[in-house]
This record gives sequence, structure tokens and C-alpha cells, in this order.
Amino acid sequence: MKKILIAYDGSDASKKAIDMALECSTKDDEVVLLTVIPSELIESSFTKMLLPTIDFSGLIQSGSFKEKAMETISKVAKTIEPRVKKVETLVEAGDAADEILLSAKKLDVDLIVVGYKGYGKEGRFLLGSVADKIVRHASKSVLVVR
Repeated sequence: MKKILIAYDGSDASKKAIDMALECSTKDDEVVLLTVIPSELIESSFTKMLLPTIDFSGLIQSGSFKEKAMETISKVAKTIEPRVKKVETLVEAGDAADEILLSAKKLDVDLIVVGYKGYGKEGRFLLGSVADKIVRHASKSVLVVR
């Protein structure tokens, strides 16, 4: 039995990552489907500059980005459920690569699956920067899907 973390942001690459992870999985495996909300949507640089000691990440309220992301990821999870033993969904806020790495470590996953390019702010300029950071810093195996 494996525990597989799949990073999902709605991009074509993350959808392909799900497909590839399912091809590599068995009915006995567990999947953790993770979406990361960019911290820029929660707090601006200007806000951080004015109020540097306040952590706004805990202030995500009902009806916010987190709730919408959870709705979306839950729908995706339903399509995965018949193929594996268990599907867990997570929505975190912050830097995508950092949150993926932290979640992978905290959950002690066996494999991290990411698309090579998502919807990150750097996407147009530094292709695959999130995937690159994950590959460089992960303590577990990483599968990057094109």
C-alpha cells in the first residue's frame, strides 16, 4: 500500500498528474489531493508591510477562497474514489512548493505527483518553478508529469 500526494490546481498539467498517479496506483493505495491557495490571495504585500506581526492565513472565512477550493477539490476526489482505497482532500494557503513539501512530510507520503507547470504566478516566465523546487527539496520520490 502506497500513500500518494497529488498537487492539484485545476491546470491541465495537474489533471494529467491525477491520471498518471491513478495509472501508478492500486486499489489498496491512498491518495491525498492537495490544493494550495497562493498567499497573495489572502494577504497583500502592502498589508504585510503595514501589519507584519499578524498572520492572516488563519483568517480565511466561510465563503472564501478556501471554501471554494474545497468544493472544487471534493468534486475531483469523487472521481478518484472508485480507483483507490481512500482519498483525503486538503486545502492549504501559502507558497505552493512549500505547502506541498510540508504536507508530504507531515503525512509521510510515499510519492509526490505534480504537473510540470501549473497556474502559478511565475508560470509564464519560469516554467515549472514549483515542480523544480519540489524535486530539489523533497525527501520522498517525486513524479513530474508533462
